[in-house]
Amino acid sequence: MVEYKHNFNKAPRLNGALTFFIPLSLLFFIFVAYAFFPSTPTFTHWVWVISLAFMGMAHGSLDLHVQRWSQTGEFKAKGWNKFGWYIFLMVFTFGLFYCFPLLTSLLFLVLTAVHFGEADRVHAIECFGNSTSIPKSWAWVRGSFVVALPSIFFTQQTWDPFYYLSQVPFNSTINQIITYFGYILLITTFSFAIFDSLKTKINWSSSAVIAFLFESIICFFWFVFLPPLLAIGGYFLAIHSTKHMLRLSHFKKKNIGNSTTFKDILTLHLDAVWLSAPAYLIVMLWSVFIKAPVVPSLVYASIGFYLISTLPHHILVAKIPVRSSGVRGFPKRKESSNFFTIVSNLSNFGIKRSSYNTYTTPPTDGVARSSQIE
Repeated sequence: MVEYKHNFNKAPRLNGALTFFIPLSLLFFIFVAYAFFPSTPTFTHWVWVISLAFMGMAHGSLDLHVQRWSQTGEFKAKGWNKFGWYIFLMVFTFGLFYCFPLLTSLLFLVLTAVHFGEADRVHAIECFGNSTSIPKSWAWVRGSFVVALPSIFFTQQTWDPFYYLSQVPFNSTINQIITYFGYILLITTFSFAIFDSLKTKINWSSSAVIAFLFESIICFFWFVFLPPLLAIGGYFLAIHSTKHMLRLSHFKKKNIGNSTTFKDILTLHLDAVWLSAPAYLIVMLWSVFIKAPVVPSLVYASIGFYLISTLPHHILVAKIPVRSSGVRGFPKRKESSNFFTIVSNLSNFGIKRSSYNTYTTPPTDGVARSSQIE
């Protein structure tokens, strides 16, 4: 019965890109300010706080809804009695961090790379409907940019949040470990990606591949030139959380063609209160024990909260099905290497309204088993 409902409640294939680049374009001005005005880094903590309030906390606080939806097809905050495993993993991770702060922090960074990278790959698949043209290892490379590049170019700033959370000071040993970690992660993910690219038949002129590589190049320079809190805060707000909230908004509404994206997202913020309210409370209480000014302490406490909650979030959202190609209502598009076609496809890499009703169209085989994470 649950599987039948999932056929009716398929994750929508998203038409249209760069909607999530609207807030990213605003952050571009921060990048310019950072380049020309040395005082700009003092505002980086605010970027993270805004990211947390605007999309960050809400996107994870809908996990209770996602659990209910994955079990019954009902997108509501129910099933608290089956949410104990989630809380247990959070407590377990907190204990692990308390005993082994450096090891747990590195494991968290690896998980973050996988989580962010696979979320971006899922978005590309749902935009263009081709689940085979983008190898999974490419997602790992994209995710490695998020954590490996700051680890290499901004080593001490990368450790700063974990220092305030664990009181383990930055020293030459931690500097070497984090730097080597960044290089090893990049080399490992690139090696897998090269191997996958050689053994997998890839249509290099396809819209999905071009758009994914284009976005990856932007991410690379974003994380090379900006300090970690600003870079990750901007990415978390403008790309990851925005994509996730847009995707979940389609589970809430019954007719995709008769709803407004931003209105749906505001509604999701209200839905998320069941978990976001206690999450904000935990962050504020945790920040009291962090020896830093008010705003930075909130930032570090929220990073600590993500450190203990990313694993269950990562596991849970894997239950969301991914739309594959050939679904009724979304015919496969013919790929062309024509320059103007490529430019047109890049502009369609994000979110647009669709008249397709996933709730009334008869079931098809257009939903792949979800092995992707967002």
